[in-house]
Amino acid sequence: MNFSVRGGVFRYGRDKYVLNGVDFSFDGPGILAVLGANGAGKTTLMKCMLGLMPWTQGGSFLNGKNIREYGQKEFWKQVGYVPQAKQSAFVYTVEEMVVLGRSAHLGAFAQPGKKDWEMVDKALAEVGISHLKQKLCSRISGGEYQLAVIARALVTDPALLVLDEPESNLDFKNQMIVLEVLRRLCADGGISAIINTHYPEHAVDISRKSLLMMPDGTARYGDTAEIITEHNLQEAFDIPVNIRTVSLPDREYTCVVPELPRK
Repeated sequence: MNFSVRGGVFRYGRDKYVLNGVDFSFDGPGILAVLGANGAGKTTLMKCMLGLMPWTQGGSFLNGKNIREYGQKEFWKQVGYVPQAKQSAFVYTVEEMVVLGRSAHLGAFAQPGKKDWEMVDKALAEVGISHLKQKLCSRISGGEYQLAVIARALVTDPALLVLDEPESNLDFKNQMIVLEVLRRLCADGGISAIINTHYPEHAVDISRKSLLMMPDGTARYGDTAEIITEHNLQEAFDIPVNIRTVSLPDREYTCVVPELPRK
């Protein structure tokens, strides 16, 4: 799988450019992390990447083919999208919500069949929440709901998952659970993921490549170790940053600590 953006430019009307010449080419499997300050255009980038908003200039390419040349069903069979999770107001069980992800494989008025429900069971097992399949989405925790939304994207059996802040609004434990599921899916399942995150530590911990959005609408792309540096983060977030490695019993963990200016 290869996903790329070539000369990506976006602006609203005559306003200033939100994205200004974004270029990257990501070969899977593995994880690409997208980082940047609030307002740097991370969510806009994700929507433009997937054709949910039109590029002002440039384009997105899946396996060398402009995504505009794909039919909707053909594209969404290969790509799973997980937007920022907001628990549904509708009364669905977890398995009912997850099976909605099979819509790209069904006809306009078709009902899910045996294969579709088998794919639901497989996706729930992959994210570790099979025991929640009959629970109402309104009665599960935020972390459990986030895993259910990831399962909904997995039922298409995609080559690429695109996730907008998958660990946002979760506590430490649930953040780690979600990130570990993504790590395992990409390592064992052979798929690729592009995630938008507010946490540089998470990017260092799980991603192979990183795309750092800069204040002028450009982006820096490359190996995570080369992109997530004190210098680059200070330019991107306009604040001094310290990067330190902590030795844990089973591994090394990188901490990114912003330094508030002293008065």
